[in-house]
Amino acid sequence: MATFFGEILPVISRAVDDDDDDESFENLETYVKIKWKKEAQEEMELTKDKKLQANAFVLAVGPAATGFTQTYVTHKNYEIIGAMFCGMKEDDVNTFGQMSPTDKTCYIYRKCDYPSALVCECNYDIRPEYAHSFVNQLMSCLNLCEGHVVIFGSTFTSEYKSDVPTSDMNPPFMRALKTASFLGTPMAPYLEQPNVATGLPAQMLTYCHIHKLNAVLYMCYTDSIHLDFATLKTFQPLIESTPVKYMREENKKASETLKKIVDLHTKHSTLYM
Repeated sequence: MATFFGEILPVISRAVDDDDDDESFENLETYVKIKWKKEAQEEMELTKDKKLQANAFVLAVGPAATGFTQTYVTHKNYEIIGAMFCGMKEDDVNTFGQMSPTDKTCYIYRKCDYPSALVCECNYDIRPEYAHSFVNQLMSCLNLCEGHVVIFGSTFTSEYKSDVPTSDMNPPFMRALKTASFLGTPMAPYLEQPNVATGLPAQMLTYCHIHKLNAVLYMCYTDSIHLDFATLKTFQPLIESTPVKYMREENKKASETLKKIVDLHTKHSTLYM
């Protein structure tokens, strides 16, 4: 498991024999695959470092974060240029269009009139043991030396540690972490110690910190086990954050889009009640 503070815990090692450790870690690489459209691949081949130039990059992890970016960022004037497949099994239900809450496809979008603006949407939470491979494979294809990275994620208030009862904090609420290279002020209070970010969002922020990239992580804490309007709208002020404000276009049907996303997840949840 990854935390922003640089601690990488080999969570899978507890579930395998010592003799199988090396093989198991190698297998993790095979569970994470990245595929680029022909045009994007050809662009990378023409560059000196074999990477796509990216001045602005958004990583959205989980249904709440992707619901936000789908509504306010990638809804218009974006094209899919790549996809990441992570931990898929033969019996997984996958529409390959993020039309099912169970989809295990992460799409990489590029803004048509701002080709150095990229968004990666992961509709589901990537398992911690895949996070390192996921980040390394993705970031090895992007040149973000002069760019900005913003990471969106969500988790439950049960994960939040505070002397104040979370019920008194009016969840859902937002907290932020940033790399040392990001000199601005995040648009949410800083995540207080001893809280830590975990999973894919933390792994991405750790990567950015190590490589001295400008990056901010925004984590939404919610007490709802189902995706709801309140959680989605907690992200709404971030449409004016850097670099999102340069990557988005107005969505006049935002409320309608949000309703469709909530209804989709509600319908899926009620199937198992």
